[in-house]
Amino acid sequence: MHLLDLAFLWIDRPETPSNVGVLMLFDPPAGKSAAAAAARIVRAYRAARPGHPFDVVPDLSAITVPHWREASRIDMRCHVVRETLPAAGGLEDLCRHVARLHETPLDRSRPLFTVHVIDGLASGQLGVYLKSHHASWDGRYALERVFGRLRRDPGPVTAPFFAASPEKGAPGPEQASGGLATGLRALAAQAAGARELLATLTARRRGASDAHVPRGNRPFAGPHTRFNEPVAPGRSYACFSLPFAEMRQLARSSGGTVNDVALAVVDAGVERLLAGLGERPRQPLVAMCPVSLREPGDHEATTKAATLFVPLARPRSGAVDRLRQIAANTRDAKIEFRSFSREAALDYALLAFGLWFASNTLGIGAVTRPIVNLVVSNVGAIDGPRYLGECRLAAAYPVSMLADPCGLNITVVTVGEHVDFGILANAAVMVDAFELARACEASFAQLRRATRRAAPAAKPEPAAQRRRRVSPSP
Repeated sequence: MHLLDLAFLWIDRPETPSNVGVLMLFDPPAGKSAAAAAARIVRAYRAARPGHPFDVVPDLSAITVPHWREASRIDMRCHVVRETLPAAGGLEDLCRHVARLHETPLDRSRPLFTVHVIDGLASGQLGVYLKSHHASWDGRYALERVFGRLRRDPGPVTAPFFAASPEKGAPGPEQASGGLATGLRALAAQAAGARELLATLTARRRGASDAHVPRGNRPFAGPHTRFNEPVAPGRSYACFSLPFAEMRQLARSSGGTVNDVALAVVDAGVERLLAGLGERPRQPLVAMCPVSLREPGDHEATTKAATLFVPLARPRSGAVDRLRQIAANTRDAKIEFRSFSREAALDYALLAFGLWFASNTLGIGAVTRPIVNLVVSNVGAIDGPRYLGECRLAAAYPVSMLADPCGLNITVVTVGEHVDFGILANAAVMVDAFELARACEASFAQLRRATRRAAPAAKPEPAAQRRRRVSPSP
């Protein structure tokens, strides 16, 4: 079992279950109901036979090294559940239901996944919420496996993500524990990465006064907010979508990326929310941004991601200036990240969170800054239409995980012409995550208006050119 997967199992407890998933909305074909589509999907999914890693359970017994072992029996009725909302509910009702489902830890005596097929929505759409364990995969692999198994055109229900055969080169359960030699090689690589990382950080500290040294990653640099309070068992979940074309246009105007626009919208939304509560931060927030380390064609069922620690914008920044600050900060963080070896990149997050855990264990967490204030993750894009049977995919809202000391996670995925945001929050500090969703939407509208105002006015055409463009009268 990989060290990072073991870490996700280790922090998996009632307060912070390592659940990750997605809420998908589908449009049934014209003239057909969501209930009928739900019945067909449930029958097909329950008839499917799970494949790796959804046919194994974790074995963390003291008499052997941690590994995955094959499940002795799988009752698909426990893994594929048909549900109907009690009354014709809207999106907010569905999200509250998903929050309750997501806050429940997965049963480790069974393979670590469930699928909930939900009808009864006032929109007439079909909801499909899947929940799995972060030890089974990361966001990039989940995106490829879940949506890659959907159809490109309407037709029969195809094999679900959990029934897919192991990809070539992906280890099965019998390979999961690796071996002593493999483990020693991994430890040696991590030790080398740690030495490289410490040397890099020391050099950066010595050059802190040099204006030419990038700001890079900045864990432990943000203020304490309500989202850094201890994570309680309850969850609050919300979602919203923004137009991809407009986000791309805003990114180009700032010299940044669509990711930078998403960070700016979230940063402004969180600040707007906190300011309304009388808790506006005095220093820039720090976002943890996972980065995939998968090579093309790598389909190993595990987590392969490192982490950027990106300082966001100064509080009270204007919308355009906020985006430019964030674009510059992410560029610096990426420059530093690219200078690391793969092992050092992985060690960065382990070292940072290890320091936080040590300080918290020693009782000095209350006087140190939190390692991060929030998590913002972009898992990628889904190209072209996708169908579950005859139902067309309309939206895909990620549902990620929370772990101390960060009680706010916002994950995004691009579906066609829109970018879908999933907000998961510690319900002890934010009962209604839709308050943040609305704040983010308002911040995007403000950024759009401010960018238009800041755009240089078009130069008037010369009179002679205008005359040439005027058509003669009939």
